[in-house]
Amino acid sequence: MDNIDIKLIRHLAEDASQTASSLVSKLNLSVPAINKRIAKLREEGIIRKETILTDSRKVGKSVTAYLLIVLEHFDTSDELLKIVEADPDILECYAISGEYDYILKVCAESIDALEDKLLVMKKKGIAKSNTMFTLREYKFEPTALPDNKEE
Repeated sequence: MDNIDIKLIRHLAEDASQTASSLVSKLNLSVPAINKRIAKLREEGIIRKETILTDSRKVGKSVTAYLLIVLEHFDTSDELLKIVEADPDILECYAISGEYDYILKVCAESIDALEDKLLVMKKKGIAKSNTMFTLREYKFEPTALPDNKEE
């Protein structure tokens, strides 16, 4: 990855719907050159996905929480991960170190709906959980950007 790739990624991270034509003046490259670079970044797995970001409150999901989870037995992790994969309201899931086994970011339309999700998971082998509700979002950067190689 060179500096042009880094600039290209930064522009696409701001707005992935930008066309190669709109990036010509920003990158000083031709449309075919930009398309070739984007294709290469996809092939290398650097660009994994293009998506949209929704405002959870405006789509009826006003509750966002982080669930810290401890499994009864580690062999129940497959059951938990099936639930995670099937539920579109579970936005993120990470295996973590420390006192807890997993952390999940979950959105829901209400606290009752969130509780229902947690109860389903508890039936699949959760020994302990801790729920932290988000109050306000100050920063959300869904894309890890590479550092500039030159200043």
